[in-house]
Amino acid sequence: MAELKKTVSVRFSGYEKSMLDAYAKLYGKKQSDVLREAVVKMIENDQDFRLLEEAKMKTTRYYSLKEARKELEVEGANL
Repeated sequence: MAELKKTVSVRFSGYEKSMLDAYAKLYGKKQSDVLREAVVKMIENDQDFRLLEEAKMKTTRYYSLKEARKELEVEGANL
């Protein structure tokens, strides 16, 4: 049995709606698909940003590429 999808209502200004219409038409997509993809991408980007910020807080030292190669003893490797 197919998963039932939930409905969400969103209000747009006339300009925003015309942009959505044009974008969906340009890429041959349904408006709902455009919105779904945009929301998922926004959430994924936010999660990536938060993970980066957490990693930065835990990092005590940063290395240049030259320093990292020397530390890892891969001086001649093509990285």
